[in-house]
Amino acid sequence: MTFYATKRVLVTGGTGFLGSHVVNSLLSEGATVRVATRQPSYLFPPEVEVVECNLDDPQDCRKVSRDQDCCFHLAAFGWGLGANVRAQPELLTNNLRINTNMLDAAYREGVQRYLLASSSAVYNGEYRILDDEPPWDGEPHTSEHCFGWAKRIAELQAKAYYQHFGMEIAIVRPSNPYGPNDNFDLERAHVIPALMRRAIAQETPFTVWGTGSVNRSFIYAGDIARGMLLALEHGANCDPFNLASSEQTSIANLAALILELCGSPGGQIEFDTSKPEGHPGKFPTTSKALSKIGFQATVPLREGLANTFEWFRSQLKTTTQLTTEV
Repeated sequence: MTFYATKRVLVTGGTGFLGSHVVNSLLSEGATVRVATRQPSYLFPPEVEVVECNLDDPQDCRKVSRDQDCCFHLAAFGWGLGANVRAQPELLTNNLRINTNMLDAAYREGVQRYLLASSSAVYNGEYRILDDEPPWDGEPHTSEHCFGWAKRIAELQAKAYYQHFGMEIAIVRPSNPYGPNDNFDLERAHVIPALMRRAIAQETPFTVWGTGSVNRSFIYAGDIARGMLLALEHGANCDPFNLASSEQTSIANLAALILELCGSPGGQIEFDTSKPEGHPGKFPTTSKALSKIGFQATVPLREGLANTFEWFRSQLKTTTQLTTEV
C-alpha cells in the first residue's frame, strides 16, 4: 500500500491495544503519525508525535485534529465481560461523549478521511450469524447492551456527517480481537488475556466462566490493523465492514489450547456456571470485507495465541527485572 506514504494521520487511543498495532502499521506504510492520549507515552519511536489530549474536551479534540489528513478513532471505554456488566452507564455516557467530540472536531478541522472503530456489539443480541449488510433490529445482548448502543449511535452520527457534509468515513466492526499489548488486568481483561494470565500462574483448578460451550471467532490484532488501513483507503463510504476471522472455537477448546501452549496440556478445567458467559455465539460474516476492500484474516488462532504468549512472557520478564533492580 502507498496510500498512507504522504499522509498525516491521527490515531486516538494509539497507546491502547488495537491503537498500538494501527500506529505500527501506519509507520511501516510511511505515514506521519500523531497519537492522542490522556497520558504521554514513550512506547513509540521518536518520529511519532504524542499529544496529551482529553477527548472529553471538544477544544482538545479540535487541537489534536488540526492539520491532519486522516483520523483513526479507536479510543473507547470498554473492557472484559465482568467489568462491562458492572459499568453499563459509564460505557454509554463516556463513549457517546468522546465519539461526538472527535467526529465533530475532525469535520470542523477539515480531516479528509475518518475511520470509526465500531464493534460487533451493535448486533441484535439474539443473532448468531452477524451479517454486516442488514440494518440492526432488536436490542444488543444484555452483557454489552450500553456499549452496543453507544457504538450504534456512533455509526448513526458517522452516517449523518457522511450524507450531509460529504465527509469520507469508514466504519469497521472488529469481533473479539486479541494479541500483544492487550490488557491483562484480571479485573478488566477479555477472555483470552484473562485465561493466559491465569494459565501462566498455574491456577489449579483452571476455572472458566460459564459452560464453555459458547463459540467465538477471535481475530489477531495485526490482522485488524491491516483491515482498518484497507477500510479507510478503499471503503470510506460509510458502509460498515466486519473485521473477523472465519475460524471458530468454543471457550472450552480455547481454554484447553491455552493450557497446552502454556505447557500444561490436560490440565484440570472446571466450569463455573454461576458466572456469565456473554453472547451465546457470534459468527460475523467476512465475505463483504473480502470483496469490497480485499481483507481476509490470515493469522490462525494457534499461531496468534503463541505470539501473544511470547509477548506476555517478555513483559513479565521485564517487569521482574525492573522490580529486582529497584
